[in-house]
Amino acid sequence: MSLNYSSPLFLFGLLGISIPILIHLLTRRQQKQIRFSAVHLLTQSQKRSTRKSRPNRLLLLIARCLAIALFSLALADPFFSFRQSEAFLSGSPASTVFILDDSYSMGKKSDKKLLFDHAIDFISDRVKQAPDKSQFSLVLASSPTRIEQDWTSDKTTFEKTLGSQSLSFRTTSIGDAIYLSIKLLDSAKHEKKKISVLTDLDKNGWKEEAFLKLPDLSPYSIKLLDFSSLQPDDNKGAIRNVQISQEFLTQSRLLRVQAEIKNFSSTLIRMPLSFFLEGKIIKEELLNLPPGQNYSHEFSYPLRRNQPLNGRVQISEDALTSDNSRYFSFHPSQNIKVLVVDGDPETISHQSESFYLERALNPFSVSLSHIDPTISTLAELSLRNLSDFSVIILANVRELSPGYELELEKFVLNGGALLFGVGSQVNPKYFNEHLGNLFPVKLDSLYQVQDEPLHLLLKNNAHPVMKVFSPKELTEMRDINFDSIYTIKAREDKVFKVGAWFSKQHPAVIESKVGKGISVLFLSSLDRDWNDFPIQPTFLPWIQRWTQYSARGLDSIFGQNLLVGEPFRKSTSDSKERWMVRSPDRGLHLLKDEVFANTFQPGNYHLFSFSSSETKTELSKTLNKLPIGAEPAGSFTVNIDIQESEPGKISQNEIQHFLEGMKIEILEPSSQASKPQGSEGTSLATPLFLLVAGMLLVEGWMLRKE
Repeated sequence: MSLNYSSPLFLFGLLGISIPILIHLLTRRQQKQIRFSAVHLLTQSQKRSTRKSRPNRLLLLIARCLAIALFSLALADPFFSFRQSEAFLSGSPASTVFILDDSYSMGKKSDKKLLFDHAIDFISDRVKQAPDKSQFSLVLASSPTRIEQDWTSDKTTFEKTLGSQSLSFRTTSIGDAIYLSIKLLDSAKHEKKKISVLTDLDKNGWKEEAFLKLPDLSPYSIKLLDFSSLQPDDNKGAIRNVQISQEFLTQSRLLRVQAEIKNFSSTLIRMPLSFFLEGKIIKEELLNLPPGQNYSHEFSYPLRRNQPLNGRVQISEDALTSDNSRYFSFHPSQNIKVLVVDGDPETISHQSESFYLERALNPFSVSLSHIDPTISTLAELSLRNLSDFSVIILANVRELSPGYELELEKFVLNGGALLFGVGSQVNPKYFNEHLGNLFPVKLDSLYQVQDEPLHLLLKNNAHPVMKVFSPKELTEMRDINFDSIYTIKAREDKVFKVGAWFSKQHPAVIESKVGKGISVLFLSSLDRDWNDFPIQPTFLPWIQRWTQYSARGLDSIFGQNLLVGEPFRKSTSDSKERWMVRSPDRGLHLLKDEVFANTFQPGNYHLFSFSSSETKTELSKTLNKLPIGAEPAGSFTVNIDIQESEPGKISQNEIQHFLEGMKIEILEPSSQASKPQGSEGTSLATPLFLLVAGMLLVEGWMLRKE
């Protein structure tokens, strides 16, 4: 049996009892003085009167004190129970694993506190009330799950670990957390072993594959505390994706930012969408989001300078703020110097192999396309300094001068890009015998269409070159006719990728890494001899993007988009240079082994390169500022995994399916917080108030009788 009450109110009641007693004692002292100063007759009469009234006054005093005491106890809202609370009040120590969901979905607010903060307070209260010698451990359920605190019986140590926790931007993996908890319980020293999971029971955190590796669960019990019952509102919307592109087909040089917003609710929502660049708001639009659907909106911004841009797209705040922003970084195309070698020059300019190439690479001016082409004949090629160029395009070249292929190999091995377009002048025998170190395939035979022309197959093409094209433009490209192509055979022990396909399963573009550079082979002509591609509007962005891609102007360290927790990997290595990363919180970190793994904060990350003779240990001591001579080297963005935002709770039946054989208890912390820990009984507040009312009636009756 137990009785629980609020101690401050109980002390207030005791104080209320003591005051009437003091008044009573003072009254008695005054009565004595009057008694000895009066006339004897009157004294005798007073004594007789006092003897008659004294019992009534004592009873009246007791009734008043008792009424005050009962009223104070009633305000304390006590509970009466014959049951002791689990192991915490029974005096029996236990080994408890607390699984804390620190994923960003626990960032919803309740009473000006996050669900995550409520969970922290809940664990803290349980630990404080636990019997001495109890064991505790803490497992964090965000992916990748980890043991934050191994077994400890020191409550101070555990409280310190608990107090240092903060909400993450990661997703949830309850199954992996339970797996770690079972491993911990196997080494626990107490007979009583328990798992307490503090989460919001979002369905996205319960991946079936994570539960397949769990052992026999029958020896274990688990208590699931659903903190979603504390949240007053649901998550209304999130930004799912942001795509960045640069306009090629006009002279205006526009940056296009397309944002995709998801409305999770079943009603139409009017929500502002804001576009930020370099921390400043550029535009804001009020959107009408259809219920339960995705909505796309595009911002455009004129590019005035050839400088990197960092920005974000943001919706208004709702119950969950972590998914209201999406970051991006963009670097306008750099000036790329390209050498175009015309293998079939003609006296009439538009009949030359390089005519369409030159105009596609630089349609208006260098300041707009950022590609600076130089046209050369085969005879002039040996006079060119290849180190002055980033990309070399061989257009329908028959043969190079003797030994010149070695110069091309050196150029590509050192980081240059080589693009080769075939045509009627190409000599397959020369290509196969002399360019084997540059291209991973051999030219097999010339395939000339007799009936139906070939077309580019662009369905499900996720190549970086093709991302800029709209569905309408992709449809236009699929209608281009190709009359002649070369078929190929793979060389032994060579690795390559097919960047695009023709119909009838013929490769269209072959790409391969060669040293630090890249080689690209287009298996049709780059003029109108074998196709009508060069006169189509899409030829301009297509050849420009292949040029930029081969010169690492697309998939460079600028604009790489990662999810929280995904490591950044630098694609190129230079032993003479050191690299440093500045995170969104302005912290500086050395890039070790070309990898940066601390990507757990969304935002824009900036890279800097520098030269230094200091060791990494010496450099790590001075990471409060950038080294002298550090130069900006690129940027990348980190965003949250949007699947954690998806609404929907896991059902009790699904939980029982995942944890088959395990004793499961699902509770809401709000119901437990409404009464003292460890008490499950009847409230005594109402009976106590009725007793107070009864005592007041007794007091009135006594006063009337007297």
